[in-house]
Amino acid sequence: MSHAGPPRGNASALTADRVSSATNRPAGALDRVLSSMPAAAMGVFAATRVITLFTAAYLLPQREFRPLHSSLWGWMTGTFDSNWYAFIAAHGYPGHAVGTFKFFPGYPAAIDAIAWIPGISVAAAGIVVTSVAGLAAAWGIARLGLRLTGDPRTSVLMAALWGVAPGAMVLSMMYSEALFCALAVWALVALVERRWLTAGVLCLAAGLVHSNAVALIGAVAVAALICVVESARAGRPRTELARPVAAVVLAPLGFIAWWVYVAVRLGRLDGLTWDQAQIHESFDWGSSTLRTIDHAFVKLPSPYVLIAVLALLAALVLVAWSLTEPTPAYLRLYSLVLAVLAVTVSATFMASKLRLLLPAFPVALLLAKILAPARTYVLVPLIAFLAVASAWFTLFLAASGKAP
Repeated sequence: MSHAGPPRGNASALTADRVSSATNRPAGALDRVLSSMPAAAMGVFAATRVITLFTAAYLLPQREFRPLHSSLWGWMTGTFDSNWYAFIAAHGYPGHAVGTFKFFPGYPAAIDAIAWIPGISVAAAGIVVTSVAGLAAAWGIARLGLRLTGDPRTSVLMAALWGVAPGAMVLSMMYSEALFCALAVWALVALVERRWLTAGVLCLAAGLVHSNAVALIGAVAVAALICVVESARAGRPRTELARPVAAVVLAPLGFIAWWVYVAVRLGRLDGLTWDQAQIHESFDWGSSTLRTIDHAFVKLPSPYVLIAVLALLAALVLVAWSLTEPTPAYLRLYSLVLAVLAVTVSATFMASKLRLLLPAFPVALLLAKILAPARTYVLVPLIAFLAVASAWFTLFLAASGKAP
């Protein structure tokens, strides 16, 4: 059953609702605020993209970044993972190329759905998908923030901070992160608003886009479990449980379908994890990450590794801090699983770990609540500076051969 109000999931959710000003305003007023949020959130996010791209265009010809050998358009569409997404969208998965199945099919399929239009290349289609998905994600982040806090300023600031996070440069590139973030945040919004079937379908789609969907699947399962327990304690009709149970069934189907497809293609049940292991991008329970951190502070390797390690540690601290916020349990679990995934995946691509944390929207909520009291004339230059820093950070690491 759809429910437009805040969640009744657990004690922490009730605490968040009590402190939220949303509970103190008439429903009609909240609806009017909700209707005005898209333009503000998408406009602020678009501004961060413009600043980021102008910064990249300025930096790429500079001496330090000339090893990238790339124009701005080439950087956006022909760098690292972008090449593989373009190839898969145009030709499908190659028969014997090791490591290609880590690129989930949802993003290439979305590109292919546009690239058939005359005059639109695969690269252009990829940027269209990324751009539209990024705007949709910004809108969803602001709506999630408004549902949790009732404060439009904090909610829009969440979208801005997401757009300037370390690693957020991929939100302007031919990468799948923007599409996954859009599906993930709207699935979380649906959970908060108790639109179970919508959450299940969006989670299903997210499972075809990125491996981070396992965190979203866990969030759907926990939210549904809380609803089932509450209904049982309140003695509500069992028919009310049909939609939460359906969401739990739907949520993992996309991820399972891809797992089965890869298993059939490679002729082994562990095909997906085996394929990733061939390019040293497997789960190692964090051993390589810990070794890299130790080397960064003890053996003092290149400044590229040190900066990547410091940024990752800062991000993990913020994730841990966000777990203390009075948000629903499923949101905290979602952030925790994302952090665990970022740490336990092989550190071969250390610089890529930060983009694995881009969907950790509760971190943006934490920072937005801290910064919201600041004056606008302080926030605007701060966000602009962070957008420049985000672009520099990605190019700085890429110049050393570290993928964004």
